Amino acid sequence: MPLRSKYFSLPVFLVFICFCLSTVALGAQRSVIIGFHKQPGPNEKALIHGAGGGVHRTYHLINAIAAKIPEHALANLRRNPHVAYVEQDATFTAIEPVTAGSVEYENSWGVEHIGCQVIHDANIKGSGVDVAVIDTGIDYTHEELAGNYVDGYDFVFDDDDPFDDSWNGHGTHVAGIIAAEANGFGVVGVAPEASLHAVKVLDGAGFGSLSWIIAGIQWAVDHNMDIANISLAGDYSQALHDACDAADNAGLLLVAAAGNTNGGAVTYPAAYDSVIAVTGTDKTDQPAYFSPLGPQVELAAPAVLICSTSEDGGYAEMSGTSQAAPHVTGTAALMISYGVEDINGDGVINNQDVRKKLRETAKDLGTAGWDETYGCGLIDAAAAVMPTMVIDSATCKDGIVYITGSGFGQYVASASSSIGVYLTTPTTTETGTIISWNDTEIVADFGECVSGSTIEVVSVFGSVSAEVVVKKLLLRRPPRR
Repeated sequence: MPLRSKYFSLPVFLVFICFCLSTVALGAQRSVIIGFHKQPGPNEKALIHGAGGGVHRTYHLINAIAAKIPEHALANLRRNPHVAYVEQDATFTAIEPVTAGSVEYENSWGVEHIGCQVIHDANIKGSGVDVAVIDTGIDYTHEELAGNYVDGYDFVFDDDDPFDDSWNGHGTHVAGIIAAEANGFGVVGVAPEASLHAVKVLDGAGFGSLSWIIAGIQWAVDHNMDIANISLAGDYSQALHDACDAADNAGLLLVAAAGNTNGGAVTYPAAYDSVIAVTGTDKTDQPAYFSPLGPQVELAAPAVLICSTSEDGGYAEMSGTSQAAPHVTGTAALMISYGVEDINGDGVINNQDVRKKLRETAKDLGTAGWDETYGCGLIDAAAAVMPTMVIDSATCKDGIVYITGSGFGQYVASASSSIGVYLTTPTTTETGTIISWNDTEIVADFGECVSGSTIEVVSVFGSVSAEVVVKKLLLRRPPRR
């Protein structure tokens, strides 16, 4: 039909076009997170529908709804007394490696460096601990991960198949550092028998919506995860802040990569107080050049050229705080598997006790005490998991030293562990021959004892020394015959 007709003249057409453009402008939709002052219900959903919007997801971990709202309705929505905040459904990204590239412990230098092998030799491997990997998914067909993979959810495509389709296997690499199986080849994870749950909140390019990430954290709480590893970064969000706080209060231990900001600020969600922010170090315990600085840094862990599982059943070396965080996550899994005490003395054993002991047992680096570079220090799996040895008394009879205390048994639980008992006089140090030991007593033969000597018990795990409480005690000289 010709444009100029008795029904459709050019002026009428131009008016029609202007009307359509105006309608499109008025109807432009924005994806947002709307926070309310109470748990949202029918009235809050009606408020969104009344504004011309649509509800995408209602959260119960936080008082919020993910929705699409017409641009022109946002101002009125923000002024509504029932609304606490309205923020853009922002995009977060995987903390991409700054470098990319087999026997198990030799290939997994970070796992060995933080003292995991002796823990594994004592048959403490993270069994029974549930870890949510909130990332790009997991290649659950990888032979190093298949035995530990349990389930998960894909919030990118809203289905129950959280397979890792990322270009560099980001989530798969993280999962391998946490729990690659101890099968004699390839690599080994920090907690090689922990249960892996893939929570896919980042797409194949490594990007994910804020609403997906909040939903992923909520999934981890709803499914009773013990730990959530979060190796992604974005800007501050009130909704994400609330979600992390609620998850922490629910007992979920949150461990996150601090960000590859090259000396800049710690990224979110790691920067929230309810999250353990993990920075990165190299083989010489120096800070990695890409690591951040700041008051939120809590722990440090190996992060440079970390070999782990990758896409298509392979292996790859990556560097970044995304690789540091899973070393802490795996250590926490070992601790929970072994058993945690009421460290903070509040009468409850929970994620706060794990977090406190991780800090207290870290290897202090840099400036004495906490600092903005290393936080509390380098994660130390052996010290975090094994009980501290304490000597209560030491007596000598006929050259035999009887040492009583606690924490002795685990230190000699495997062939790769060793324990030494030393007797130091003003002129010499003698090594005793161990006759017997258990968790509360060690008996060692020195041939003779000299009054005023010092008794010392030392345990060594490869390159890791256990923290020991040493008491200087007077030993009784055996009677002359």
